[in-house]
Amino acid sequence: MGFEKKDLDLVLVPSGLFIMFGYHIFLLYRYLHQPHTTVMGFENHNKRFWVQANMQGERRDFGTCLAVISSNISAATFLSTVSLTLSSLIGAWISNTTNNFFQSDLVYGDTRPTTISIKYICLLICFLLAFSCFVQSARHFVHANYLISTPSTSIPPKSVELAVIRGGDFWS
Repeated sequence: MGFEKKDLDLVLVPSGLFIMFGYHIFLLYRYLHQPHTTVMGFENHNKRFWVQANMQGERRDFGTCLAVISSNISAATFLSTVSLTLSSLIGAWISNTTNNFFQSDLVYGDTRPTTISIKYICLLICFLLAFSCFVQSARHFVHANYLISTPSTSIPPKSVELAVIRGGDFWS
C-alpha cells in the first residue's frame, strides 16, 4: 500500500493551486502598493504617457492612435477566437464517451473517467475565462477607439486613458 501513480493528484493539485494563488496574491499586493515594480504597472504608466502625448496639444495624431488601438483589437479578437476554438475542442472531447486515447500513459495521476472529466472541465473553464477576458479587452479598446475618433475636442484624455488601461488589464 505505497504511493501510486493515481495518488499524484493528491499532492500535485493542491501544491500547484497553493503556488498559483500565493503568486497572484503577491502580484496583487505589489500591483496595488508598488505598481512600478510590476510589468502591468509599468505598462499602465507607459499607456498613460502615450495617451497624454497623443491626445493633448494642438496636433493630435489620430492616425497613429487609431492604428495602435486597431492592432490591439485585432490581436484580442484573434486570441478570443483561439480560446473559443480550444474550448469547443475540449468540449467535444469531454462529450465523446468512446475516446480512450487520453486514458493512456499521457495523463499523469488518476485516470478514472470521472477524474479525467474533472480535469478537462477545469481546462475548459480556463479557456472560457481567457475568452471572456479577451472579449472584454476588445470591448474596451473599441470604446477607446470611439473616444479617440470623436470629432469634438471636449473628450477628456482621462476617459481615453481609462479605456486603454482597462483594455490592457483585461488583456493581461
